[in-house]
Formats: sequence, structure tokens, C-alpha cells
Amino acid sequence: MIKKFFVLFLSLSLLFFAAEACLAEDTSAERVYVRGEIRESIDMTEDQLSEIMNESIQNSLDLKLYDLPVHPVLVPPADKNFRLQIKFFGSLTEMLMALNAGLIDGACVPEFTGKYLLARNDDLRAGMFEFSNVKESFYMGFYQNTELRDRVNEALAAMKADGTLYVLEKTYLKDFSTEPAPAVFETFEGAETITVAVTGDLPPVDYIAADGTPAGFNTALLSEIGKRLKINIELINIESSARTVSLTSGVADVIFWYLYGENYVITDMENGIQLSDPYYDLDNWFYIEKK
Repeated sequence: MIKKFFVLFLSLSLLFFAAEACLAEDTSAERVYVRGEIRESIDMTEDQLSEIMNESIQNSLDLKLYDLPVHPVLVPPADKNFRLQIKFFGSLTEMLMALNAGLIDGACVPEFTGKYLLARNDDLRAGMFEFSNVKESFYMGFYQNTELRDRVNEALAAMKADGTLYVLEKTYLKDFSTEPAPAVFETFEGAETITVAVTGDLPPVDYIAADGTPAGFNTALLSEIGKRLKINIELINIESSARTVSLTSGVADVIFWYLYGENYVITDMENGIQLSDPYYDLDNWFYIEKK
């Protein structure tokens, strides 16, 4: 069941960039589109993800999904010689450098990060496609700490119920013209302190300002959780590729995580990482390319 939802999601998500990559006149040679993602090889390797995505491309061709009027700039591919190769990167900076150097053909980022980047880079273009079948969900990750995870889940549920999460989304994920302000954290004398790792690789959600200060949606979320649980929160900056190690080694008590699809959620991962309930669901993705 998981794979069926995953393949359907990817079949739709590839409509834009797969079609653009197939405009070459020579239809006999294999065309490889190298797409970057900020991702760890923890739940899936580059080759495994590439294989699943290429299967979804062929399924789309067989079902003639490219003939559907789903996007005004889609061009149906001429044959089945298109092949996608996924390349994982440890940070947004590293992936954008590879894009600028021509080492990858495109980069996959969430809608909010795409809009943030386009507002600051005139040499980039992006196509957005909306998916309605499977969501990408964002979580907080813990290492063998069910007690803390459950308390955070209670706070998240209350924030959803009273509209606080909605207000945070409206505040941080609608206007991309300015840099997000850092959140204010209350201090509770004698209370426990938890350390949360921030990467800055998904602005303005996971964001680090130019002066090194964490800010954005995730920090505002943490500030509210700290108030409700009456705990102190300490933020540390890490690379995306070091998230798992920082958590399992005890450097961080909490990291941020995301997974494809509401049916792809696993509460307890094989490496001991436990996920909170999702705090944000994403329907739209950007495929960033050079103009």
C-alpha cells in the first residue's frame, strides 16, 4: 500500500520537470535528468528513490497521463528514453552550488523554499505542480524519548485546536519579501532544557539568518511549545547531513524531519528515532532550474 501511494504521488510530481527535460529532437538516445534533493540516505538511497521515480515515469507514459491538461507548459515526452537520477545533498547551499555549476539539471524544494529562493535569485525559474493525493508532512524527531515526544504531541494538538498553528503559517509562510524575525523564547527557572537542532536548509521554515541566528516558522513553533510545556529551549545550528548523528549521539534532543505521504509515516524508525505527529502538511513543490 505504501509503495502504491508513493508511486502515484511521484507520477504526478514528475509531470512538470520530466516533460521539460524531454524537448530534445533526438528521441533514440537516453536522456538523463539529474535532480537534487536535500536528504539523508537513512530511509532510502539515491538509487532506490531513482528506481521508484523512473517506474512512476513509465507508468505515467503507459497511462498517457502526460496528455492530460494539468499544466499550461507541459509538453508530452516523445518516447520512453527519459531517465531520472536523484542526487542527495547535505545542505541547500551545496545543492544550489551544484545547480549553478551545471552538475545537476534541477533541484526539488518545498513550495515555501521555492518562493523564498525565487524572490532573491533572478537567474532561477521554477514550475509548481499541486498534488492532492498524497501529502509531504513535517515532523519533529526524538531519540528513544517517548515521554518528551508525547508531551510535544499534546502541545501540537492544542495548537491545532486553538488556531495557533494556523496563525503561525499565515505569519511566516505567506510573505517571502522579507527575512523572518527570530522568535522570542521564555526562560523558566529550574525547568528542564532541551536542545533543538536547526539546519537553515528549508527557509523560511527551517531558517538561519545571515548573522547565524535561527529564525523562521520552526523557531516560532518551538517558542510556543516551550511556553506550553514550561521548558527551556536551546537552539544549535547543524548541517542537514548531521541531523541523525546529532540526535542519536545526544548532541540534540530534537531535530526536524519530513516524509513523503501521510501513509508513509512510521512512529518508531529502525535506528530508534521517534517522530511526533505532523505539524505541517505540504501539497506543493517547486522544481528549481537555471533560466
